[in-house]
Formats: sequence, C-alpha cells, structure tokens
Amino acid sequence: MSNELEAKKHTQFISKPLFKQSLKSLLGLWLALMIGSAFIFIVINFAVGSKNVFTNIDMDSVSAYVKEEGLSWLKILGLLEKMGFSLSRIQIMSQIDLNSILNELVYKIAGVLLPMIYVMIAANRLIASQVNDGSMAYILSTPTNRKTVVRTQYVFLLMTVAVMYVAITVSAISSEGIAFVINKNRNPDMIASWNYRTTLLFCLGSFLAMFALSGICFGASAFFNKSNHSIAVGGGACILSFLCCILGLFGNEVFVAVGVGVKPMSLFNYLSLFTLVDNSSMSAFSKALAGYDVAISFDWTWKLAILFVIGVVFSYIGGAKFVKKDLPL
Repeated sequence: MSNELEAKKHTQFISKPLFKQSLKSLLGLWLALMIGSAFIFIVINFAVGSKNVFTNIDMDSVSAYVKEEGLSWLKILGLLEKMGFSLSRIQIMSQIDLNSILNELVYKIAGVLLPMIYVMIAANRLIASQVNDGSMAYILSTPTNRKTVVRTQYVFLLMTVAVMYVAITVSAISSEGIAFVINKNRNPDMIASWNYRTTLLFCLGSFLAMFALSGICFGASAFFNKSNHSIAVGGGACILSFLCCILGLFGNEVFVAVGVGVKPMSLFNYLSLFTLVDNSSMSAFSKALAGYDVAISFDWTWKLAILFVIGVVFSYIGGAKFVKKDLPL
C-alpha cells in the first residue's frame, strides 16, 4: 500500500482537493477585488468618456486668434513669462499627449492596486502561511508531495489572476466603447476615434506586470517559512514598484511642462517593474495596426518578455527551495 501511495504522489501534477481548498479559502477575497477592479475601470471610462477627450494645444488656432484680435505676440509672451509659462514650456505643452498621462494613471496605478493586493495576500496564504501555522503538515500527510503542492498553488494563483484580468479587460473594453459611442452621439463633430486594440494591449501589459509580481510574491512565500518574511519580501517588492511608479510620474515631461514635476524624479522609474509596461510603444503599435500613419514600435514586446521571465524565474527559485528545505512540521 505504501508503494502505491508513493507512486501516486509522483504521478500527480496538481492536487484537485488542494486546489479546491485554496479556492474555498480565497474565493471571497478574489471575487471582491476582481469586481472592485472591474468597477474602477467602468467608472473611469464612463466618467471620462473616450480617452481621446484631451486635446493638445493647437498653435495654429492660437495664432489665428491673435491675428484676428490684433494682439501683439510680444505682449502675450511677456504676460505668460510673468505667469511662469516660458516659451520653451509652451512649445512642450503644444506637443504633449495628455492621453498618455491618463493611461499611465489608469493602467499602472488605479487599475493595478486591487489585483496587487490580491497577489500579496493570496501568495502568502498559499504556502508560507500554511507552513507557519502548521497546516502544511496535514497537506503533506495526504497523497500530495511537495512538488505537487508547489505546482497546485502556483497554478491556482496564476489562474485566479488571469481570470481577474479577463474580467478587467472585458469591463475596460466594453465600458470604453459604450462611453465613446455616448460621447460621439452627444458631440457629432468630435474627431476622436476609439481603438480597442490599445486597451487590449494595455491590459496585457498590466497583467504581465502582475504576473511578474505574482512570481516574486509566490517565490518569497515558498522560500521562507515565516509569513512575516514572505510578506516583507513579496509585499515589499509590490509596494516599492507601486510607489516608485507614482513618484516617477512626477518626472514625466507632461508634469514637468505644467510645473508640477521635476525631471530628476524620473529616476524612480528605474525602481519600478511597471516601467516595463511601455504604454507609449503599445499605443503606437495599436495605431499602426488600425491604419494610422505612425512609426511602429516593438519596444513593448521585449519589455513584456522581461516581466514574463521575472515571474517564471522567481517562482521557480522559490518552488525549488520549498521542495528541498527543512520544514518546521
């Protein structure tokens, strides 16, 4: 009988009872944060409408107005200088794309907060918390070896995060499309257009950033025996990336141009995994696919590939450590 039990342990890829147990324990949290995340995108899209509602400064229209009113450019520029708007700043503001800032705020900050909270809590509960409270001893006393435990819990984490982002993507695309149609009907002369491919790529980038953080959090959970150590490393990486992403925005050329940021703040972007989600490159790529005459960019592909590698490597390191380490059972 013992030989049959050992053989069964080695043939299992994942444990269905363990998977169901994890789903039962995290279902409430998962549903709440998934619905909350989808709700955030719906509210933002209906509140803002199309992401193209922002327009750049049209210098031709400004020049025509100055000419018609018989105004002097020297006096206008002098007034603007007194107000803190130099000519160089005005030139930058005439070229910036405010839509890019909205995309950064939505897909790297507002839209990732709840999924990130889920990843931090779920990854810790799946391994480290169970080792810490002794319940892992019961799991390993069943026909489930350590490799099966790691695979089952990692597959569970990835599946729940993936389904969460499917719901987010569907909510984002559908609400954005509906909001655009409503806005278009209210403003028939509106020139802006809607491209669902852009939203799809942004959601993909956000998911892969969460995939990388999931790998780090899960790897920490499997590596350490103490929950506080797991949270410190995995949760610390998430919070660091999130905060540095926010601080890095104040180094963005748009924020600098309007006087609410400073260029050196962009250094924080090098400390955030969300920097690898290149929304500008993805936006250019999606516009090219839609037939716009823009320079196509593939920078987003290798950056997302790095996020994928980070997620795989850290989860593998943690899993390998869990299989070999001594457990306080």
